[in-house]
Amino acid sequence: MKSLTYAITGANGQIGAFLVEYLRNCGHTVYELVRSPEKAVDKNYYQFFDLSQPLQMPSLHGVDVLVHGAYYFDATNKDYEKMNKVGTQILFQQAKDDHVKYSIFISTLSAHARSQSLYGRIKYQLEQSIMADHENSVIVRPGLVFHQPLKGITAAMDNFVKKFPVVPLIGNGKQLIYPCLLEELVQLISLLSINQPAIKKPIIAASEHAITFKQLVRYLAKQRQKKVLLFPIPFYGIYGLLKLVEFFKLPLGLRSDSLLGLQYGSEEVDFSVTDSLGAHFSPLKI
Repeated sequence: MKSLTYAITGANGQIGAFLVEYLRNCGHTVYELVRSPEKAVDKNYYQFFDLSQPLQMPSLHGVDVLVHGAYYFDATNKDYEKMNKVGTQILFQQAKDDHVKYSIFISTLSAHARSQSLYGRIKYQLEQSIMADHENSVIVRPGLVFHQPLKGITAAMDNFVKKFPVVPLIGNGKQLIYPCLLEELVQLISLLSINQPAIKKPIIAASEHAITFKQLVRYLAKQRQKKVLLFPIPFYGIYGLLKLVEFFKLPLGLRSDSLLGLQYGSEEVDFSVTDSLGAHFSPLKI
């Protein structure tokens, strides 16, 4: 297999860090595009990258594959939308100018035309921009990523399961979740990098076997060999509480915007491109 040179933004995040290790173990050269050398595993392959400072884009000369996974998550910042949009657009223009052979944009299953979450809307708008202006680019939409240590909404619910005998259930708990095992996600990214197919539709990186939010909580309890009582709370009750927590900048590990993405997920999830690639995503064993 030919050795490739990668540049990965968000290389210290959950997906990025695992991807860096995986690709290096496969014999590839990987540059870590992060804010400071301390955030890079190998400082010899560190390059400065910050979405909030788009005028300081790193050179991408000699890079075969760009994987953009960085995202600025603090929605309380007034420049939140501008940072994520402008920074990403300038990065992909830099990739075009420096003749990067292939670029992969890590999006989200929350990205769709009717997305209620700000995160999903921004990702969707960036998807449209990238697909229109950058020929050698693909969009990957991971589902809810599962890997230890857990992150995001999964980690928040697991923390409730760990600490309390009663766990809040969002509404009726029937919100659909499409699991994505991190090991299989990086295998898909590696496959795309090597074959570099021209695909103009988002690639769904998740199992076709969805679970409900209620099943997720029961799964987390089972993993901890614990019985919990589920206490339904209206969606807007939990959403309002999270907005209040965010107003006072209290750490909780769960964002109100993530809750919107969960509650108002896409009604149409198209796995046709994933199937055509022969990519496989395992169901969660509940």
